[in-house]
Amino acid sequence: MRFVCSLVLWLPLCAAVAQAPALPPALPIDSTYALRLRDGSTLVGRLVAQSADTLQLVTSAGRMAMARASVREVRLVHARELHDGEYWPEDPHGTRLFFGPTGRTLAQGEGYFSDLYLFFVNAAVGVTDRFMIGAGMSVFPSGDFFGNNVYYLTPKVSLVRGDAFNVSVGALAGFAGHTTGSAGMVYAAATNGGPDASFTYGAGWAYGGDRLKGDATLLLGGTKRVSRHIALMTEDYVFTGSAGGYVLPMYGVRFVGDRITTDLGLVNFAGRDATPIFPGLPWVGFALRF
Repeated sequence: MRFVCSLVLWLPLCAAVAQAPALPPALPIDSTYALRLRDGSTLVGRLVAQSADTLQLVTSAGRMAMARASVREVRLVHARELHDGEYWPEDPHGTRLFFGPTGRTLAQGEGYFSDLYLFFVNAAVGVTDRFMIGAGMSVFPSGDFFGNNVYYLTPKVSLVRGDAFNVSVGALAGFAGHTTGSAGMVYAAATNGGPDASFTYGAGWAYGGDRLKGDATLLLGGTKRVSRHIALMTEDYVFTGSAGGYVLPMYGVRFVGDRITTDLGLVNFAGRDATPIFPGLPWVGFALRF
């Protein structure tokens, strides 16, 4: 348990260190770039000239020169990220919906820290472009902190990685208090679409110890970007087998920043003799990309 707790604390630091490469000595001229500066702000413009010490860009505010030393990261901006000349940053938390996975994985060196309902923290880092590992834990205060909280690992492997189609498999391996063994879920998920609109579908199987338990739970979800900073999002679970006939729908919005996302949603439960709660139970979470 202490290992998982330590991993949650160390993963963001590892990701931050891994994603601080030196700027390339030369960049293609007349391409559009997003420059993340060391003060945390982002500048977007077309590169028109460069030297060993400066980068000169044409931005919406005019031509300006930036010292290379003030730039932390340079990223090429694709045409799909420009909407009527306005730059829409990609969702920095695109590997997950509200809680469930998408088919995407982090690139090597990328990472994030997230928090759900204040009491559930999680961190993840891309070890390679096709393998990421995460760890999380609850942080309910108690006299026996390590014994009365839950811990989990979230490995994820990309099988298909592309701009418009991604498939991955992974697991959520949970541990509770001083008990031995683990329980959780193994899953497969696929995502069709780009950063502005996508559809995610998959299936997961619960397990305990070394055995699968129960039937598959189906995942159907998606996102639709409606402005630079707002995306509509849904994440819905359909239970099969003996639990068939029940659906757990989640719906709401994601507020998208350059590195931070905030999710506000509602959770419900429907099917058979279940009575939905209108409009639903609140869901709150945020993530910080490193």
